Amino acid sequence: MLFHRPKSYIKSYVKRNGRLTATQKEYLKNINNNKNYTKISVKKINFQNLFNNTNQCILDIGFGDGMLLINIANKYPNINFIGIEVYEQGIVNILKQIDKYKLSNLRIINNDAILVLQDFIKNKTLYGVSLFFPDPWPKKKHNKRRIINNDFLNLISKKIIKKGFIKIVTDWTNYADNIISLFNNNNKYLKISDIYIYKERDLTKFEKKGMSCDHKITNLCYELI
Repeated sequence: MLFHRPKSYIKSYVKRNGRLTATQKEYLKNINNNKNYTKISVKKINFQNLFNNTNQCILDIGFGDGMLLINIANKYPNINFIGIEVYEQGIVNILKQIDKYKLSNLRIINNDAILVLQDFIKNKTLYGVSLFFPDPWPKKKHNKRRIINNDFLNLISKKIIKKGFIKIVTDWTNYADNIISLFNNNNKYLKISDIYIYKERDLTKFEKKGMSCDHKITNLCYELI
């Protein structure tokens, strides 16, 4: 599968070889036969065909262990969700949870979120995009790897519908300040209060870890004007 990669494109992650159990490895061998796993093809994704309905769709980028996304999808069966993650352990875990809870409104993609958004998501089709605790790349020399930058905001503005949203949560103050500055200098978005589905959400593993270290949790939500 060929993606269009801009010359200036820098991946926001470094793929490390995590330790997979024998069971996880076996699960991955048959992953393409899992109806909840969406394999990228040559065509843009048709949400109506993917979910067999016309419900609004939210894209979650970097869901980690997947438990927050599982819980939200379980609470809101009339909203469709697509989760994107690059790490196989998270992919296996969330697919097992989807089967456990018999969720029909959640699909999973194992790929680079930027490239999927750019090449395989139709314009003006997403209700919203969420990022919970994206990698802050705290060292200044690595800041260029942060997924949220002006190019990202402009890309999302093409993919979400009018009044669609971006939901971001981070425990890294420097990253939060940078994100707020980016939005303040982008005339496509308006800061709003939280989207209703996230108001009583569960805490993520990273969130609990950050709180234990006395990190400030910054919740941000912006609407496309």
